[in-house]
Amino acid sequence: MMTILPPLGLLYIASTLKREGHEVKVVDADVENLSLATVSKTARDYAPDLIGLTMNTLQSRAAYETVEQLKRAYDAPVIAGGPHPSALRGEVLERCPSLDAVVYGEGEATTLEILKAFEDGRDLADVEGICYRQGEEILTTEPRCLVDIDSLPHPALELVAPIGRYHGAYPVGARPSLHIMASRGCPFQCTFCSKGIWERSLRLRKVDSVLAEVEWLRDTFRVKEIFFQDDTLNVNRGWFESLCSGLVELGLNKKVKFKGPFRANEKMVDPDILKMAKDAGFWMIFYGVESGNQRVLDSIKKGITLRELERAFQITKKAGIKTYASFMIGNLGESRETIKDTIRFARKLDPDYYGFAVATPYPGCEFYEAAKRGGYLLADFEEYDLNRYVLKTESLGPEDVQELMDTARKSMDGNRHSLLGRLLDRDRGIQTHCVPVYDYFPATSAPSEDLLGHEIVMGESDWDVLGPGWYGLERWPPVIRWTGKKAIAYLKGQPGQVCLCIKATGSRVGPSLTISVNGNPPKAYKLKPDWAGILKVPMENGEGTIRLDLEVDETLVPRDFGEGDERELGVAVERIWLKNFDH
Repeated sequence: MMTILPPLGLLYIASTLKREGHEVKVVDADVENLSLATVSKTARDYAPDLIGLTMNTLQSRAAYETVEQLKRAYDAPVIAGGPHPSALRGEVLERCPSLDAVVYGEGEATTLEILKAFEDGRDLADVEGICYRQGEEILTTEPRCLVDIDSLPHPALELVAPIGRYHGAYPVGARPSLHIMASRGCPFQCTFCSKGIWERSLRLRKVDSVLAEVEWLRDTFRVKEIFFQDDTLNVNRGWFESLCSGLVELGLNKKVKFKGPFRANEKMVDPDILKMAKDAGFWMIFYGVESGNQRVLDSIKKGITLRELERAFQITKKAGIKTYASFMIGNLGESRETIKDTIRFARKLDPDYYGFAVATPYPGCEFYEAAKRGGYLLADFEEYDLNRYVLKTESLGPEDVQELMDTARKSMDGNRHSLLGRLLDRDRGIQTHCVPVYDYFPATSAPSEDLLGHEIVMGESDWDVLGPGWYGLERWPPVIRWTGKKAIAYLKGQPGQVCLCIKATGSRVGPSLTISVNGNPPKAYKLKPDWAGILKVPMENGEGTIRLDLEVDETLVPRDFGEGDERELGVAVERIWLKNFDH
């Protein structure tokens, strides 16, 4: 599973422990692509007093294997938290004998108390919010009161730097893209949502606290987009209006793009609140549509009507904000016909971005309990997969859902590639598999020298070292980045004769490309249409910071070829690096 965002829950725990004087190391094995052996060696070398893991249902099997190997490699207490242990509690300990305890609910204060108990040699019985072993018994302590979220320090993002390794939640308007949590909890009753951690109460951070974190992300990590990873942003209108006003007053709406989730209910979204969001820098809003059938919406307790959903998309588009619609296929009570209703409704809404998800009954949600009672489950949690339907009902099975998922995607792609769809795409600057023109984010100054390296690999180390003139990415995972007519990049030099190499791809127009290094006279290259290769620029002395200026004499605008893409493209660069001079 690709990690696209830093592990926010772990980083809040890490910053809480650091504030109390503890030394903390965070290992993101997913983003670093670490083997179990490497993770175990890291633990052995670091020799911690306590090891903690976060665990979700889809990765539970891998988490159990990791715990077992960690215990074999290094004998320290191991605890786990996150959505899966919060829902199942003692069952997780029964499944994984090497786990010493699980944390249910919020983990910041609980983890700190566990660490202190182990340090002092005390029993865990007085630590609230855990399940733990006492001999052969598994005991559960009283729940912990919910934390004051304004009391938490900023998440310890420095422990997972460089943050450019995290590509951001799709779709990304600008990079680096990180997320923020401005609230915890949700007051709504959707059957597919687990309440295992946050409960149903909504707790909003103070607006000043949120604004301070936005400024911190911008100033410290040069973040260009922030995703509000809350359940919904517009429950409390006054709070959201204050947030938008604060973003404008501080000028953050000019420095950072924002996106986040809204409820589509008529009493919660209107043109006025959307205008405030637009002015504050929100370029996209996520709406959880789920189904295009009213009976299904009612059965999953979504608390909304099809009419309200349609209205929300209409007024959001009119406000100049992009829309993302998420749909679920295969909820209990669904049939092939209700799913076809959803596909038709998705085409009618015509969102700028969309996603179809297989309905999955996670532990702790009403959906799971109903599926379990009805005998519909085909797999246990360790066999769950993001794309696998794990139910067999009277009207649907895995083959039906897979077929209808394929139908849904093809239907939406067909909608986009119709004549009307292409005309609409031209207006909104977006087409399936294309990056919109607003993905262009020019830098205003040279980056700090301490960010520079001898190599730029696009999609990995480029976010902090590119100057003006670069567009966003087209492939996933990121591979190439397009220039405009002019573009600038920076590298750390090395003494002596070196060769600056640029692995690039030209456009179909076959432009002439000039390359200038450190203001020296440019060197020209005539690229054939659709050329791909490596350009080499010899340098007598590569010492100091290297500034690279690229310029093409002719650009390509994909819109002119009927591709619904408004960008003005020069060349696509995959890698820039220095090598020893070839004599």
